[in-house]
Amino acid sequence: MPGSDDFHPLGAAFFHDRHHSTLFVTNARRNQSTIEVFHVSHSKLPKLTWHKTISDSLIVNANAILPVSSTQFYVTNDHRFRRAEMPMAHMFETYSQLPLSYTAFVDFSGRTTKAEIAVRLQRVANGITATPDLERVFIAESTRGGFGVYARKENNELDFQEFISINGFTDNLHFSADGYINKDNWGNSAVVAGVHPNILRLVDCAKGGRNAPSWVVSVRPSRDGMESDPKDQGLYRAKNYKELWHVKTEVQDDGQWFSSATGAFVDEKKGVLMGTGLYDDNGTFMCLRQ
Repeated sequence: MPGSDDFHPLGAAFFHDRHHSTLFVTNARRNQSTIEVFHVSHSKLPKLTWHKTISDSLIVNANAILPVSSTQFYVTNDHRFRRAEMPMAHMFETYSQLPLSYTAFVDFSGRTTKAEIAVRLQRVANGITATPDLERVFIAESTRGGFGVYARKENNELDFQEFISINGFTDNLHFSADGYINKDNWGNSAVVAGVHPNILRLVDCAKGGRNAPSWVVSVRPSRDGMESDPKDQGLYRAKNYKELWHVKTEVQDDGQWFSSATGAFVDEKKGVLMGTGLYDDNGTFMCLRQ
């Protein structure tokens, strides 16, 4: 990694320790996917230092990452076939929407790196996040539209609980902790998801055509049974498929203000929502919550 020009970051996540933080970055190299591990000092002037590169046969198309310690993490693989090696198989996997992708668990605490599949049969595994206590893990499946909810065991196995459907191609996820106590009492917390409501516009945008719309929704346990997304949001309205979960629009745009948003981070204390985009020239956006 040091001095390498083969660095194409796709996903990133921190794990915070007492003396330093560990930054994990999924690196879409030309010939393979790797996880680059950095240490960030907690000094007055934080220093970023590259630590090591993690590679494994189960890290083939690394997308998003969820650390559970400074040496352990889950990583989603959005495709089983690499585009550079098998372009036709990669394309077939994308458009057939077959459940060929997966999420792996990786442990490099020992002398050798150990990896195993934590979740199989996913349709383009994408964003991944968890509750603050790591009791519940959420993994997006883009072409299925929504995310799976998993109970995490002490041995890091993931038990499927249910699937929360969203009417769009689901991208990155972020758990916005606002009064979270435990899995049964979320307070005002929510899973914030970036959604691509018009995949044809997104493909056209990737080819240099017109901008693709942006849509960010929040998903939380429902307090009052089946609820509806407000009708006055404009372009798209989130559908609520389950009585115990409420999907609500947080921000949306036709692509003229901001294009192809992939997800967002919420700072509850400051009331700020910050997001990123795939093909927008500005890279990021920020807006105040009302």
